[in-house]
Amino acid sequence: MNKAKVLLVAPKGAPENGEVTLALSNLGYEVSSTSTPEETVMTAFEEEAQAVIWPEGLNEESAWSRVRNILESRSPLISVSSSLSLNNNAEDTAGNADDLTSPLTTVEALIAQLEHIGATKAGKHQFYTKVGNKLRRIELSEIRYIQVEGKYSAIQLASRQYHVKASLKDLLMILASEDFVRVSRNFVVNLNHIDHIDVYQSTVHVAGEDVPVSRTYKDNLMKNVRLL
Repeated sequence: MNKAKVLLVAPKGAPENGEVTLALSNLGYEVSSTSTPEETVMTAFEEEAQAVIWPEGLNEESAWSRVRNILESRSPLISVSSSLSLNNNAEDTAGNADDLTSPLTTVEALIAQLEHIGATKAGKHQFYTKVGNKLRRIELSEIRYIQVEGKYSAIQLASRQYHVKASLKDLLMILASEDFVRVSRNFVVNLNHIDHIDVYQSTVHVAGEDVPVSRTYKDNLMKNVRLL
């Protein structure tokens, strides 16, 4: 039984990654590879990639910046080093797998991230956050929207708001659900709680608030909305 569908971004001129593709395929992952910005976006949408392996070097390429924004709004991006290796010692692998702020350097660490994404998608519908001396349970279905500022986020429920220390990258890994869509650099909304979309003002009305929709993410929002 195949696991998650993975898109491996491999621009022309980059080091060969056939061994990485083979290693993932042998573990049951469906792996697609693309080399241009246009091909990458089309493949991600057509094949509904559940995770994207993203070479760190592309962060410096202006031609790929919009592609990154589009992909991040749909699937978790796993940043990998251009010197991604097949083997390393266990200590280094564990450290790289847990550090979401730096590119992964080993295939073992990459697989750990893919397994984490798969486990999240398989049925984790809640998480806990510390409030005073208690751990409060938050159901994903009850979240209206999330406003992110750096490493801190405000999670809006129906009647209250929780402030947590978590970056957007951390939250997207936790949410990992088609119900949540990124509508701007700092906002993620739950599609199930949108009251209406103002296409002229570029806002979505959620939980009594007008949440701004940026031009970069407007197309992605509309692709996740069923129109009659």
